[in-house]
Amino acid sequence: MRFTLSWLKQFLETTASLEKIAHTLTMTGLEVEDIEDKAQDLVSFEVAEILETAQHPDADKLKVCKVQTKSAIVQIVCGAANARAGIKVVLAKVGTLIPNGNFKIKESKIRGVDSFGMMCSYDELLLGKDSDGIIELADNAIIGDSVASYLGIDDPVIHINITPNRADALGVYGIARDLAASGIGQLKTLEIPSIKESFETSYSLDVKDDKACPLFALREIKGLKNKESPLWLKSLMENIGIGSISALVDVTNYISYSFGQPMHAYDANRINDGLIVDASSSEISFMALNGKEYVTKNGDIVIKDSKEVNCLGGIIGGQNSSCNENTTNILLEAASFSSDYIAKTGRRIMVDTDSRYRFERNVDREFTLKALDLATHLIMDICGGVASKIKSIGISTLPVRKIDFSSDFLKLKTNISLDIKQISTILQKLGFLCVDKDDSIEITIPSWRYDVSIKEDIVEEIVRIYGYDNIPEVRLPFANISRIVPSDQRRLSDIKRLLASSGGYTEVVTWSFMDSQKAKYFATLKDELTLQNPISSDLDYMRPSILPNLLAICRNNLNRSFHDVSLFEVGPIFQDTSDRLINSVCAIRTGHTANKNSHSDRRAYDVFDIKADMAIILNSIGIDIDKCQIRDNAPSYYHPTRSGSLCLGKNVLAYFGQVHPMIAKKFDIEPDILTFELNINELPLRPEKYGKRSEYATSDYQMITRDYAFIVDQSLPVADLLNFIRGVDRKLIRTVDLFDIYSGQKIEPSKKSVALSVNIQDDNKTLTESDIAEINKKIIEGIGQKFSATLRDS
Repeated sequence: MRFTLSWLKQFLETTASLEKIAHTLTMTGLEVEDIEDKAQDLVSFEVAEILETAQHPDADKLKVCKVQTKSAIVQIVCGAANARAGIKVVLAKVGTLIPNGNFKIKESKIRGVDSFGMMCSYDELLLGKDSDGIIELADNAIIGDSVASYLGIDDPVIHINITPNRADALGVYGIARDLAASGIGQLKTLEIPSIKESFETSYSLDVKDDKACPLFALREIKGLKNKESPLWLKSLMENIGIGSISALVDVTNYISYSFGQPMHAYDANRINDGLIVDASSSEISFMALNGKEYVTKNGDIVIKDSKEVNCLGGIIGGQNSSCNENTTNILLEAASFSSDYIAKTGRRIMVDTDSRYRFERNVDREFTLKALDLATHLIMDICGGVASKIKSIGISTLPVRKIDFSSDFLKLKTNISLDIKQISTILQKLGFLCVDKDDSIEITIPSWRYDVSIKEDIVEEIVRIYGYDNIPEVRLPFANISRIVPSDQRRLSDIKRLLASSGGYTEVVTWSFMDSQKAKYFATLKDELTLQNPISSDLDYMRPSILPNLLAICRNNLNRSFHDVSLFEVGPIFQDTSDRLINSVCAIRTGHTANKNSHSDRRAYDVFDIKADMAIILNSIGIDIDKCQIRDNAPSYYHPTRSGSLCLGKNVLAYFGQVHPMIAKKFDIEPDILTFELNINELPLRPEKYGKRSEYATSDYQMITRDYAFIVDQSLPVADLLNFIRGVDRKLIRTVDLFDIYSGQKIEPSKKSVALSVNIQDDNKTLTESDIAEINKKIIEGIGQKFSATLRDS
């Protein structure tokens, strides 16, 4: 919504500054988006007069002008065809910044002739597209004055954002009402003129659908002369950017912007018999004012005569009945259309007009006939003519809506303490009718406030006028944040933080759907997971895994020569349509662990890096990855011999390893891709300790280390050996670590050598040789019995 300061002051008596008005508008919920004050932008430009001109000695199209400024006569070289002696012009002196081009005027020589300034065109001042000649000001312009008032741009333009519920603020009068209620001046009394009605119109009116059009009124005006708008009206239209067209069109736009009531004027001589208003049930071609042809559909509100469609009601008029400079008789329309019908048609034909914008948010039906009188008065005042009586069909009043409201309710919702009288004063300034009772107010809602229907709406009206900054501060009760945030949400945050900080990953967020042609490589497609109305053809299936989306991002990075990529995402995956949401953490790595440098070696990422990243996550929730089982049953999109599943008992916590080369090739990826997919749902929740930690314990007794090398079957998982040894004596055996695996000479082809280091310690005494021998015996005999393993000799 755009309007000027002078327009606002037509309805508001105020001496407040522009800054104060803008601040108050924002504080009452009408956010000021921008204030455009062209007078400030052009303050350094002044009125000057060309005294004489002479032909440039070395250029046929240039003239040497003697220009009278406020303080002196200066010489300026000008190439405009209309530069001549005796005209008043807009002068940019030396040092002035030109808006179009953003350059400063300097003393210069043009083809050898000195020039001390520039005479400007509308285009150079960003005031229009006319660049053929310099601006010619009126003869009464005073030399040395700032040019803003002479150009009609000394009226600041205010641009505010209107929320969808505030249809009343789509008129300057409604904005003035809010400002007056906020203490910024006094709202002027709106006088509705009495129109001398000279005759009965012979044009008929028929409204076929009163649901689509609850009220339609027209008035015929004869003997007028459509002409250019007076300067005050023309300036208003030009300043808000909609442009001045003719007096008839400008008046209807003025009423629309002043009071939020769109109007339309038909050339009566181009209308056959009368107007019919109907929600069309047939397809009819219609040439609109914007030069485009539309075909009406069932549900469109059309205004037609006996031969053709003349207007798409509430949206846009037609060329066949439009007014022009030859128009002498008009039918002036003011109506109220259903917002549902207007919105449906507007979306279908994709036409955005000021009329549609207002009707979609509802217009004040009780003001419609008043707007018709106001427009008639203005048209007759500017264009002359005589008016007929109003012909209307429909109801111009709305049902009375009332709300009982108490000050206790305001206190309950906002902690603001106002008595009944104070509340009534605020609401009455906004146009609400208030009747005070013993402990409450009976509030009658005005016709222009469609958005007010419940007591909470009344609270909002009071608070925005009383002032949001006057709401008392109330300290919130202390709360333990860790108890407020659910543990599963905290776990997601912790996992993200660990991967980003410890793992060096970059988090990404991708769509929860993907290309079904890619999804089939990661799961069996199910009809219930196919999108019926995808946003694009390659996003038509709910993702069964996050991995394919990460592979697509990885490919894009590789194509841009980023070869070391580490990405992760935390989000849902979909295996069926059940209510159980599966949250997954998926991460991928490719490339090398470090950039090339002279201080350390670098290596390519391998499966152990991925396993270490999983270990960090598991350790954060109290799970030792070495106590989990690793099995070779990863999905088919993993490399068959470089992948596995991480299990805790019967539950599969994660899949990890290298992506199958054939799958990587489907995504146009050549290097090896390492990944893991962690099922968060299967992770046990860590017991809440709320800041408590286990007691830190140390031992004063020496730790003993023993190394073992066992010959075992090639197929035996090393983790089974580690877990067995830990269980031999959980009190004394502190750690068991793998430090070598060997197969080759002196080892049978089906066997391998596994070297382990075992740390043994007692917290209460120094271990003796017999103690160590006993543990040593349990380890060797147990390994031999359980796994048919033997100690390696050398």
